[in-house]
Amino acid sequence: MSNAPATDVLVVGAGPVGLALAIGLARAGVDCRIIERDPEFRTAGVRGKGVNPRTLEVFDDLGVVEQILDRGVLNLKVRAYEGDRLLQEVDPAVGNPAAPDRPYAGMLLLAQHQTEDVLRGQLSEHGAEVETGTELVGYTQDADGVLATLRQEGRTLQLRARYLVGCDGGRSTVRKLAGIPFLGETWEEERFIMASMDLDGLSPDHMHIWNHPRFGAGAMTIVPMRQDDKWALHAAVEPDEHGELPAPTLDTFRRLFAERAGLPGVRLHEPIWSTVWRPTVRLVERYRDGRVLLAGDAAHCQSAAGGQGMNTGIQDAHNLAWKLAALLRGAPSALLDSYQEERMPIARASLAATSAHHKAAFSGGGDAAGLLAEQFRTMAVQGTDLTGLSLGYRGGPLGRDLDGATGIRAGDRAPDAPCTTADGTPVRLFDLFRGPHFTLLLFGDRPAPAELTGLPGIRTAAVRDPDGHAARGYGLRGDAVVLVRPDGYVSLTGAAADRAVIAEHLRAYGL
Repeated sequence: MSNAPATDVLVVGAGPVGLALAIGLARAGVDCRIIERDPEFRTAGVRGKGVNPRTLEVFDDLGVVEQILDRGVLNLKVRAYEGDRLLQEVDPAVGNPAAPDRPYAGMLLLAQHQTEDVLRGQLSEHGAEVETGTELVGYTQDADGVLATLRQEGRTLQLRARYLVGCDGGRSTVRKLAGIPFLGETWEEERFIMASMDLDGLSPDHMHIWNHPRFGAGAMTIVPMRQDDKWALHAAVEPDEHGELPAPTLDTFRRLFAERAGLPGVRLHEPIWSTVWRPTVRLVERYRDGRVLLAGDAAHCQSAAGGQGMNTGIQDAHNLAWKLAALLRGAPSALLDSYQEERMPIARASLAATSAHHKAAFSGGGDAAGLLAEQFRTMAVQGTDLTGLSLGYRGGPLGRDLDGATGIRAGDRAPDAPCTTADGTPVRLFDLFRGPHFTLLLFGDRPAPAELTGLPGIRTAAVRDPDGHAARGYGLRGDAVVLVRPDGYVSLTGAAADRAVIAEHLRAYGL
């Protein structure tokens, strides 16, 4: 490699996925650089506005969940209409109560640029900043790393990195340079227009969805975005007799509202942001080419139905960050292979479910608006859990169950629970997990054995469960040992484990 300036990881793309990855790396002590092609940060727009409960748990782990919750709206009520007739009203909070094992319930609505703003602030706390106006134009790699060629303010420069991660969206430059096939299709026959605007005459305490015989629930959706004091508007459109699509202008939105909604007393104002988009359903052939990896939309794109795209990508980043950090500490290279093994099946299932739901909700016929409203109540589509809480890696390469002492299994998400430490101090399990370390939970009335304290990279905690919340969440049948990964998934379970067993298990992680 050349003598160009060096870093451990170069992250390409500073959307939510790239930022979550950079925070995960930086807090683990990894030297990383994150670049963004755009010269300025986004301050408007309504893409990626649904944050599911599992992503909120990731944000808890990254230390930003309170800021995200303060800016967003959780479990916004939904009104479904046909024309000017109200069909039903759904309160998602009724079907999504919080519980000791899952403190965040339902879907949070927050514009993507607001999420990015919070994440950038947290990244700055870790001593890193996004390098705007910086574009990746090429790279070469060898056994030791990647030499990236960047364009910044009209000049070309080079940067060496031990790993490069493309978080640069559906049109990913990194994916194209790596020559990784992006398999699937773009639904050319479907088009949607979106806008952010001021609006008068609708209840700001509800999302509003209209049904239409031709477009289903794609007829029109209007959502209050409270932090921006704007409204997000989505509508399906089709070409006119000349093959031309309507432009996303105020006149278009007013015409569509009059035709498809027709509620009196509603006035739309000039959009501050608008776009036209079409659904794309694609998945990469592989997530990795040597020392170059992909995450988020660079690896998988799906319909917006179900709001899973950004969530799946952020959870990609959370899975990858601790593995790259471990690799840079000397973990076996097989650990990085587990990134694709764990994340690709989840992306594939999500694409299938959201595609089926898209067809059901947006293809016309039946009560499609009611179907979409029910989605917010049940947080499920086509048998797929939209909360993300049931997703995991059972049967994967990184887990081990020593016996049947716990109902929870290696690869499952590690639930939260209010417990106490051995001296009676109240503690949430999520508080113990927060950070780049592994957590060894010792459930029972005995203090932590001396031989299990001081393990490198491990936080050991003897935990008591006076109210039985952990017993229910973890399926405890008595004393138990549970090892939790840095991304909040179970790595090892058993009634007991000595230092030698745990140390052997941890060798795969470079600990």
